[in-house]
Amino acid sequence: MEVLKEYFLNPGELIVSKKPIVIKTVLGSCVAVTLYDKIKQYGGMCHYLLPEAPGDEQSSTKYGDVAIYVLLYKFIKQNGSKREDLVASICGGAFIIFDEREIFFIGDKNVDVAIKILRKEKIHIKQMYTGGDHGKRVYFNTQTNKIIVQTLEKITIDDLYNPNF
Repeated sequence: MEVLKEYFLNPGELIVSKKPIVIKTVLGSCVAVTLYDKIKQYGGMCHYLLPEAPGDEQSSTKYGDVAIYVLLYKFIKQNGSKREDLVASICGGAFIIFDEREIFFIGDKNVDVAIKILRKEKIHIKQMYTGGDHGKRVYFNTQTNKIIVQTLEKITIDDLYNPNF
């Protein structure tokens, strides 16, 4: 069995690969959205920190409303996928207090924006691994659409940027 190359996704990043790879990331209140083309059998993931971009940062993929649309653009416009062939998964959105901002329930809002956009764009949400009060480590196989989610007992802000965590 072939061992697939792994790529670590930092917050604010996204990756789409037609080659079979494993995308891994670590989530707290952040959310990762995966898309998979079930006909062309390739996938991608975005990892965002906050739900909506303020007016002056409309191009940053650290915001869900930007990152999800960039991911959709890469599938539909750049790679010719059809909406009806795409399935999505949503991971993350835990209630984790890294700082005082979490009192605004960023995790819940991050999940809500993903659901809202994917429904608006008529993308089927196949699975959700969201909420709770623990971080998550996510592995996504872009060839098979298999997702493995591990619960993390303790997580710090630095863990989100650590490919070895």
